[in-house]
Amino acid sequence: MPAASRRLVALLLVLALGACAEPVQVGPQKSSMAVMFTDGRFQVTWEPTLTKKGSLLIAGYVQNTRGGGVANIRLQVDTLDAQGRVIGTATALAPGYLGGFARTFFEVPVEKTGIGYSVSIIGWDAAGNGQ
Repeated sequence: MPAASRRLVALLLVLALGACAEPVQVGPQKSSMAVMFTDGRFQVTWEPTLTKKGSLLIAGYVQNTRGGGVANIRLQVDTLDAQGRVIGTATALAPGYLGGFARTFFEVPVEKTGIGYSVSIIGWDAAGNGQ
């Protein structure tokens, strides 16, 4: 099977698993493959995707829902099994400054594939009057 076909099959498998999964999330889920949550300070929208080499990653946007800026947002992705238990964890940084009411893109490479994923913000740095 050609590499392009294998990548397509892998992507379809990831999307099918994501559609069947019931990831543990804070807040409502969108009706599309993207998942969104709001924790009061940030709104995060994400979806599983594949790199050109076929590796899984979680990609999306963090939006600052307040007027003050923040910097260096730290994210955590938990890989979940069919019972909702965490079977893997990955962390990443959305580096740089995020102004009030602005958004920034992030990608978190995921080493362990699961039936679902949970994304959370685990920290950020104050920037100006951001906290």
